[in-house]
This record gives sequence, structure tokens and C-alpha cells, in this order.
Amino acid sequence: MRFDFSNIFLSKGVNYFSDDLVLQDVLNYLGYETDEKLSEMGKYISTEMIEDSVFIDHYGEPVLQMWGILDNRTDGIWISRTHLNMIDRLLDMGVVSRIVEKNDLMYHFISGYLISDAGLFCTLTLTGQTAYGLKKYGGNHLESFLKHYSNEDHWLGATYYTEIQGGSDLGANQTIAVKSGDRYILNGENKYFASNAGLADGAIVTARLQGARAGAKGISVFFVPTLRSDGTRNYEIRRIKDKLGTIMVPTGEVVLKDSEGYMIGDEKNGIYIALEILEVSRIDDAIAAVGIARKALWEAYLYARKRTAFGKPIIEHPLMMRDLVEMESEVVASTVLSMIAGDMFARASHLKPPYDDQYHMARAFTHMAKNIASWSSDYVTRYAMEVFGGKGFLKEFPVEKFHRDSIVTSLWEGTSNIQSLDFLELVQKKGIDEKIFTLIWNIMENLSSDTAAMLKAAFDSVREKMVSYRNSENIEYFAKDILNMFGYLSALAYMLSVSEKTGNTGMQMAAKIYYYRHFAGSFPSDMNFVEFHRMLDWMNVNDGEKVIEAK
Repeated sequence: MRFDFSNIFLSKGVNYFSDDLVLQDVLNYLGYETDEKLSEMGKYISTEMIEDSVFIDHYGEPVLQMWGILDNRTDGIWISRTHLNMIDRLLDMGVVSRIVEKNDLMYHFISGYLISDAGLFCTLTLTGQTAYGLKKYGGNHLESFLKHYSNEDHWLGATYYTEIQGGSDLGANQTIAVKSGDRYILNGENKYFASNAGLADGAIVTARLQGARAGAKGISVFFVPTLRSDGTRNYEIRRIKDKLGTIMVPTGEVVLKDSEGYMIGDEKNGIYIALEILEVSRIDDAIAAVGIARKALWEAYLYARKRTAFGKPIIEHPLMMRDLVEMESEVVASTVLSMIAGDMFARASHLKPPYDDQYHMARAFTHMAKNIASWSSDYVTRYAMEVFGGKGFLKEFPVEKFHRDSIVTSLWEGTSNIQSLDFLELVQKKGIDEKIFTLIWNIMENLSSDTAAMLKAAFDSVREKMVSYRNSENIEYFAKDILNMFGYLSALAYMLSVSEKTGNTGMQMAAKIYYYRHFAGSFPSDMNFVEFHRMLDWMNVNDGEKVIEAK
């Protein structure tokens, strides 16, 4: 008898796009015109992609093939044909090409939510931001490279920023670039976290021009093809790292030895261009994090309806109902905040340095979304394992992989401390806190009286705390508190706004739970969590049909 994945994954057959009512309402609120390809993608992911990715995670991880049979150095990554076909199929659905051909960043972000497998989507994230950088800042001299990201060549991309001695401190980069005709020659030993190395056909690389000033302002950005103009290998891969999760994306150490590169943008704006390109993957981190959390919660919800203990389904036990609705509130908040951040960045993506307030607001929401979504994903995916009891800890079932893959979303593209410090810089240099207060106030004025009162209480709490933080001589100690409280406030505001504009009563309930969790400090003792089942019952689908009637 052949193996049937639905025996270990109850969500098989769910359409992660059209069946996700929270996502649909957020996109309607944003006025985004959806595409049938997204529905096709949503079905493919639950019926085929997750099964393939779990198998590869367990039994088919990428391998570095350093040498050929004729003693030639190859430094290529060997992946299974199934893995390659998954990448090609998703590229055919437009995950990257829409950025190049239609300037449609939101399609890319929504795709990331649907795919969300942090390893597989990392390959597409890196490719997407490579295409974004080439399209916006590459100019005519890089058009020959850009075209490979919009056609059937299916080129893959990467970003080689991090060096062992600096980590997130790009100003500590030691890779040197020297001009040579129409290109540059790059040399650097320690590009230390180089994801997609060995798969990428070209990478965006940070380096310092010979003689450039010290620190971040001396950084420039280059496109470095995998092959030199004469067809030979352009850089070496020292090794591939052994990771806890995200097995599907190879993460290596790249050594640049007389590597050919082409400058992207101009040298005086290099650090700004590098960080702008990074914003794409920061949003992808947030969106992938919440996509993973949604899948884990969906699976836990379906399991809780079917698993019985002490004479009834475990979902009917009060503590389990409370656990599920609290997780739902976090996932809804992270979904709303991440999609708002994606929409803001997409609308500001035409702007170049020096940026205006529109871009700075998008950047602020990116920091908030990445931090809130990654931490809530860690919580939801970990507790989803507990819903399954001991089975949640077994590698033979998919839920543990969701948690392993979620953990990295708070680490990649800047840890929570980096996000907090970058947000604090926006507060101190751009007054972004007051601009966010104004934005939230405008949202509040358009809410009904009951929901406006809830938001007003949260608003006043944050404003009072912000006054005390601004008066502190040690404000940097509180940078993470500041980032979190603005993230919680912004998520709450948009949850209430989306729920009223779309009539989603379940989201309004989720906002109420979220308010009690993050602002009121505790739930009222007479809170009846059973009434909140409507927050969850929309997930009770399989192939678009109700499988159990909502109670």
C-alpha cells in the first residue's frame, strides 16, 4: 500500500490562499487585485509542496560537490530533482518574475505567506531581492543579467553581506573591490552566511572600494555572477553549514578571489541601497514566519477537533479552547501587520535615497512586523507541537519542522536587537513615533465607538510609556520595549480597522483577545472563551468543503 501523506498531515487539500479568510479580508482591505495563480499556488502547497519539502528535510538535504571527476573545482550544490522541480514550478507561478515584469512586490510577498517554508522560500526571497536590486539600481549595463530573472532561464539569486568579523555590522566588511575597466575585482575571505551559495547564478555583494572611508558609509554594492565572463568559476564555497532547520536552502561560506563584479547604483549611496534590498527579505521573514504559524495552527486546530481525551474532543476542553484562540489572535495580528508592512514598502519602492517620510514609515512597519511575526511564530509553532502531545516532538510528523523553520525568522536579516536599534534610530532621527501616533489616531477616528474606546486605551498606554522612555538617559536599554509596544499598537489598530471594513467578526474577537494579552495585562475572570470559537471555525475546511459543522 502506498503512503498517503494525509495520514500524517490533516491539512492536506486545504487551499492556503482561497480558504484563508483572514488573508482574503486583509487583501480586500488593501485593495489588492488577486490572481488565479495565487489560488493555484495555495492548492499546490498543501497537496504537494509540503509533503515534498518534509521528505527533503528528512532525507534529501543539499550536498556541496566541490570537485569534478577530472579534478576540476566545481563548488556546486547538488539537490534532488524534486527539489529543483519545486523551485522551477514556483518560479513559473511568478514569485520572482512579477517583480521584474510588473513591479508587483505584493504578489511576491503574498506568495511568501503561502509558501512560507523558510528554507525553500529563502531561495526565492534571495532571488527576488536580487532581481529587485538589479531592476531598480542596475541600469542599462546590468540589463543582460536582469533578463535572466524574468524569463524561462529561472536564474537564482543571493545576497552575500555578512562577514565573520562583523555579522550585522556591515561597516566592518573587509572585502575590497578594485575597478578594472567596466567592472570591479573583489577579494574577501569571509562571506560567512551565504545562503543559496552553490545554487545562485548571481549574487548581490557588499564590499568596500579600495581607499574608501571606514564604516558603513564606505560600503558599495555589486552584482557578482557565479561565472566569470570567460565562463570559469567566479568564487569558491568553503563549506555548507549544518543547521537546525531551513535544510532546503544551502547556507555556505563564500571566498571571493579576484571575482568579477559590477557596481549597483553609485558608491556614495551603497549602504542605503544594501539596506533597502535587505528590506525585501525582512518583510519576507515576517511574512514567512506568520505563514508557518498559520499552517501549524491550522494543523493543530484540525487535530484538536479529532483527537479525544477524557471522553470528548480536546478542543472542547476550556484550556485548549483558550490556547487556540490566543494563538489565533497572535497569527491574525502578525498577518495584518506583515501585509500592511508589505503594502507600505511596495508603495514606497519607487523612492531612492534620500528617502522621504513614506519610505521611513514603510521601514518602521517592516521592523515592527519582522519582530512581532517572528516571535509570535516561535510561540505558535512551539505550542502547536504541544497540542499534539508527544507526537508533536516526533520527526515522523510534520509539525516539528514548522517550529524548527520558524526559529530562524528572528535571526535572519538582523536579530530582534538589530530591528529594535534601527527602529530607535527612526524615532530619534525621524520622529517616527509621532508619525505612527498620528496614523493610529486617524484610524481610531474612523472606528465605531466601542472599538475606538479599546484602541484609545491602548493608544494612551503607549503614549504614556513613550514619554517616560524619551525622558530616560538610558533609552537604548528600552529599544526592544519601544519596538514591541508600537508593533502591538499598530497590529491592534489595523485588526480593528480591517474587521470593521470587511465585517469580519472573528477578527474583531481576535483583536479583543490581543488587547487583553498585550495591553490590559490579564483577561477578565468572567471571560467565556467558548464564544470565541468563531475565530477558529473558518479553518474547518478540506478541499473547500466543511468537514465538521461549527458548533
